[in-house]
Amino acid sequence: MRIFLIIFFIQCVFALFVIFVLKKLLNKELIRSALEKLESCKASPDTKEIIVRFASKINDEFRSRFEYIRKRKFAQATLNFQEDANLKGGVVITLGDVILDFSLSQCLKNFWS
Repeated sequence: MRIFLIIFFIQCVFALFVIFVLKKLLNKELIRSALEKLESCKASPDTKEIIVRFASKINDEFRSRFEYIRKRKFAQATLNFQEDANLKGGVVITLGDVILDFSLSQCLKNFWS
């Protein structure tokens, strides 16, 4: 009986580790996809602010890429980063009336519907 408990515990720890690693990888892919979509968006002259909501801290590489795209395509707009734990992962970008939703919660909604 004891050996089964030990094996069960090891499996649980392994499953949590895999989930954590997969979530990190998926988060990076969602942010990359959002950056590609943002780059392909047409610049609107009335866009004054770009809001980037994220679930967990965005690394400096992604922040600088967001800033580069903003300077190149939306020079008149300000860039604001906001943390939102409800997203579970990924990012949501708001450009005036346009919302680019690359959040993990939206991916899961799309998957189940």
